[in-house]
Amino acid sequence: MSGFIDSLSIPDSLLLLNSLPGLGPVTARRLLERFGDDPREILKAGRSELSSVPGVGEKIIGSIQGEGHQTWLTKEKERLARGSFSFLDGADFPPLLGEIYDPPLGLYLAGELPLGPYLSIVGTRNPTLYGKRHARELARDLARIGFCIVSGLARGIDSEAHEGALDAGGKTLAFLGSGIDVVYPPENLGLYQRILKTGAVASEFPFGRRPDRHTFPRRNRLVAGVSEAVLVIESASSGGSLITARFAADQGRTVFALPGRIDQPSSAGCHSLIREGATLVRGARDMVEELSPLLPALGAPVPAGPGLKDGPPPSMSVEEEKILEALSDGSILSLDELCGHTRLPAPEVMASLTMLELNRSVSRRPDGGYERT
Repeated sequence: MSGFIDSLSIPDSLLLLNSLPGLGPVTARRLLERFGDDPREILKAGRSELSSVPGVGEKIIGSIQGEGHQTWLTKEKERLARGSFSFLDGADFPPLLGEIYDPPLGLYLAGELPLGPYLSIVGTRNPTLYGKRHARELARDLARIGFCIVSGLARGIDSEAHEGALDAGGKTLAFLGSGIDVVYPPENLGLYQRILKTGAVASEFPFGRRPDRHTFPRRNRLVAGVSEAVLVIESASSGGSLITARFAADQGRTVFALPGRIDQPSSAGCHSLIREGATLVRGARDMVEELSPLLPALGAPVPAGPGLKDGPPPSMSVEEEKILEALSDGSILSLDELCGHTRLPAPEVMASLTMLELNRSVSRRPDGGYERT
């Protein structure tokens, strides 16, 4: 096996190490530090040398010294070539990603890695129309001025963020909690394919790895680690997006949060983040002003998008404006509640709601409540 290892390039040996069961990024970094940043020396090391590294036990030693490495590597490289994928080592990472405490050994990549600066948008898989609208609009505004929008290709807010960047003709980068060839959720296959036209999809997991409760937190640390900042839109008090936000805070990144209704469970996580010091976001301008040191590098103006002067079009009636104002904080209100908030008679509210629905400014929910779209 020594001859096989000696013949390996450093990227190929990192590809092999990255696949070994039980070997996580923290322990892998310790091994690289112990063996002079040469992954081939790790693969050639004896049991006593390996066991001297903190965190390396019998399971990891067995993985490193196991059989079948050459066969596995040949097949994995064939998959890379056949699918037009690539494998990046640390030298090709975006700069911030290489600075985190536990960077990946490498990244599988589909598409072409967009240039930064990178900004992540994450949130619940079950957003309200309010959350969807703001995720897409904020992503669109930020992509228009040059930010690469990063997210996790999940249902809900992640998908809306990627879609918003694509709507603007901008750049987007998706990190997967699975192998690069495993699209999850499967209904996002079309989105995956559209992202590749102007951006990239990345994963640290080998081909065929299915997502599970261990892979998603590892994915989340990359979403946070690559970015200048993370924006959370709608997260429950124990949502996975909070993990991403805490990774970002631990790594010294700026954390933004979009507020919602105080009695809405899907916004409880965002409100907790704001109480803990996250920057409250009303629109793209808030974020751009906070990240203003980046703007000279972008060479782009501050956007004047939704949430900056967020009001109804001038062609709307006074009654329609009052209804939109009542729903502007993400509220879901019944007809009676809208009458109470606007102090308008029911016939006028009903007529105005009809016009707003036709203009797609308001949507009626199955339970009879109305929500701003």
